[in-house]
Amino acid sequence: MLNRLIKTGIALSCACLNRVYPGVQTVAPPLEPPPEHKRRYRANRTRTRALLVATTFFFSASTQQAALAKTPNTLDDACWQLSFTEDFEALSLWNPETRTGDWKTSYIWGSDIRINNELQYYIDPRIHGYSPFSLSEGILTISARPTPPDILAKVNNMPYISGVLTTEEGFSQKYGRFEALAKVPKGKGLWAAFWLLPSFDQWPDGVAVLPEIDVMESLGNEFRTYHTTLHTNQSGKLTSHPYDHTFDVELSADFHLYSAVWTEKTVTWYLDGRKVAEHPTPSDFSRPKHFLLNLAVGGSWPGNPDVNTRFPAEYQIDYVKAWTPSPTAASHC
Repeated sequence: MLNRLIKTGIALSCACLNRVYPGVQTVAPPLEPPPEHKRRYRANRTRTRALLVATTFFFSASTQQAALAKTPNTLDDACWQLSFTEDFEALSLWNPETRTGDWKTSYIWGSDIRINNELQYYIDPRIHGYSPFSLSEGILTISARPTPPDILAKVNNMPYISGVLTTEEGFSQKYGRFEALAKVPKGKGLWAAFWLLPSFDQWPDGVAVLPEIDVMESLGNEFRTYHTTLHTNQSGKLTSHPYDHTFDVELSADFHLYSAVWTEKTVTWYLDGRKVAEHPTPSDFSRPKHFLLNLAVGGSWPGNPDVNTRFPAEYQIDYVKAWTPSPTAASHC
């Protein structure tokens, strides 16, 4: 999700970014979500088994290869204790007047700044009279759709409306395991993301890039691929480390568990509990990070929707969780 937006002399790096570089492609064993990650009400549904296409697995340095070999190949809940959980039985939106609520509906830079040539405006139900968020049986759906004519003036005449949720004003954590069980949308021009950014009250002076972990980015026209990336400013300029993961089934056909484990030494990504990539932790990953979920429409990376893209487009999230290492974890952890 790499993009740089120049606004009043500040370069913003965010999860809706221009990708012009090839990512590292990964290969891993067949993946199946562990039973404990299946919601009870969906326990009898047929689930898709994700098998990776035989692609090449690269790392740029021997130190990365050594680190990957030392970290667990699978996630074991017995090694962790929950520090945050959102099951979406209800949705508590941030109210800036009362300073209450769990989920903010805009980025730190606000809703009026357009990034990546995207076509959507992220709306707030209390301001715009429409909601991109809905709940059903513990599932959050973020919907993107053409903008209703009566609110065009309120959204800078952007052709689509959609939603973003962040825990910027609430939960953040330094190091640990961060994950979401989610079902991504299908269709050209759709861009679903689950990512982490450091928390600030306002954009910090003199900082060009916020260190970012992209746990999952999905382009709706890439049915069998998802992307993971680190963005860092440790060298004084924006540097991105992308890893692209291709499977032989459509990821949009079912829910999958997208996870990242961030430690002082490494960031490791997992799909359905199985490791798919790892990278050394950059030196500027020094602040606690918060969750972000969003569904973008159009932009420099995914391109614009075409006549086959169906609206409303839906990005579904079953749960979001954060974990810390368990103090009573077994030796294999």
